[in-house]
Amino acid sequence: MILVERRRIIDAVKERGWELVPHNWAQNDLLTYYAHDPDRESAVIRRTLDKYQEVVGRPAKAWLSSALRSTPYTPAFLKEFGLIAYCDYLNDDQPYLIDTVHGPIVCVPYSNDINDFNMFARGGLSTRDGIDMLKLCFDELYREGAVTGRIMNVGLHPHRIAALREFIEYVRGKTKVWFPTREQIATWYLAQAPEHIRGDA
Repeated sequence: MILVERRRIIDAVKERGWELVPHNWAQNDLLTYYAHDPDRESAVIRRTLDKYQEVVGRPAKAWLSSALRSTPYTPAFLKEFGLIAYCDYLNDDQPYLIDTVHGPIVCVPYSNDINDFNMFARGGLSTRDGIDMLKLCFDELYREGAVTGRIMNVGLHPHRIAALREFIEYVRGKTKVWFPTREQIATWYLAQAPEHIRGDA
């Protein structure tokens, strides 16, 4: 709905070249409500993607379900509708392929542990503790990334921008760090997947 009701925000994001990821038609209309009605889930996703293309001017390539609540059918619907990245799962720090009836889609995992709602609202961390937690997480993934790449996906809302700014400055001080969009990760991974997932494994 923000695509419809907050067009000034969308226009500002587009002007800056930032990634816009569809996040359901409405925040409180979870896809899990349609777990036993795949046709209705498909219709909600299709409606969202159609509006996205109308407003943004290009098809969506990545999807993050509201509240990370999807169904077993969601990856297949997204692949059917031309998306390449699905971002609901929390189970890894690397991209990987999910097979669907319409072909593979790249999972670009999310992290709930370093989402500001869980760190601050639920976890009770101070802003300083939150920044320290982000740095510790980054340092470990950076160390592991020397052998094989890692993703650090940080979910922050606008009022945490000071924390985000300090953390980004910290990360930019390191070498061999990439700040891609989900679409860029998925596109890169699709080119690398044959080497990452071997048929004889």
